[in-house]
Amino acid sequence: MFKSIRVNLNERVVLFKHGLPVRALGPGHHAVWGFDLRERRWVTDGLVFRTSPEVRAVLPREWFGEVTLSELERGVLYQDGMPLVFLRPGVHRYWLVDASVRLVVFDVTEALPRLTDELERLIPKSEYVDVTVMAHERGLRFEQGRLVGVLEPGRYKFWSHPEAKAEIAKVDMRSTEVAIQGQELMTRDKVTLRLTLTVQYALEDAALATQKLASVRDFVYSAAQLAARQYVAGVTLDELLEGRDTLTRFLESDVVPKAAVFGVRVERVGVKDVVLPGEMKTFLNRVIEAEKEAAANVILRREETAATRSLANTARLMAQEPILMRLKELDAFKEIASQIQEVRLVVGADSLQSLLPAELLGKAARPQQ
Repeated sequence: MFKSIRVNLNERVVLFKHGLPVRALGPGHHAVWGFDLRERRWVTDGLVFRTSPEVRAVLPREWFGEVTLSELERGVLYQDGMPLVFLRPGVHRYWLVDASVRLVVFDVTEALPRLTDELERLIPKSEYVDVTVMAHERGLRFEQGRLVGVLEPGRYKFWSHPEAKAEIAKVDMRSTEVAIQGQELMTRDKVTLRLTLTVQYALEDAALATQKLASVRDFVYSAAQLAARQYVAGVTLDELLEGRDTLTRFLESDVVPKAAVFGVRVERVGVKDVVLPGEMKTFLNRVIEAEKEAAANVILRREETAATRSLANTARLMAQEPILMRLKELDAFKEIASQIQEVRLVVGADSLQSLLPAELLGKAARPQQ
């Protein structure tokens, strides 16, 4: 009996007789003769197809292509210049009935090709890494758990596959400040106090710091804390309060080299607060008050001594020069007159002579004998 079969341009058909493939049919109208005939139809728009070796044996070789991709290869099928199918490792067969179909194979051990928008949408995200490292960051590239490189600021895309599973860890390189709050410390003279410090640090070597230290912040915190305890235990309270700059220099000389060994740059170590117990504050206030009062008394006595010495010098000078004494008396009368507007002084000749020396009055007449 005759069987009529119509095949469209984007189709291919394999004819089966008694369950076995016997003939491949291309586009057009076909009339076939036989019994127990069945057909299997493929739409070639899908590009990739799967079938048994027996069926492939009746397909013309120019109709399809075949490729075997290794574990380190990936493939992309293009049609009319557009990427349509992504191929993973394995054996793949694809239709070549459209002359514009082509296969591009990529080696994942090499650089990732420039990704167009179409390729970026086609390739699964699990097949490659797309990361942007900002200006204040560094990227650590790990493959199979091994550090293989440090990425400078920029955008990076590269293959990631089972043989070299890639991960990027971004590390902030900016300065960070850590506060070491309220450390209970005891000085050499057994005074307990609370010390608050600040440490400013940044990563100098991102790879070294992240490989050697579980937590950079915890390391810096502990290093500054231990250095502070060591210094405070070796000084008295007075030495500590008088030498805060010395404490800062000691902390820097102790913490900076220790941090540098692990790729950490300590930029500044400072003492923020020194908090004493309440009773110690009261005691120190009394001491300071007594010291200030004693200093004030010393100054007062010094001024009194200077004033007394000045008076003694004045008295000695007046005793040697009587005219100065008289002038001081006149100045006193003048001062009194300025306050009460008028002073009347009535004296006789003898009294005037006793008030003013003869040198000022001129020669006086001698009494007649």
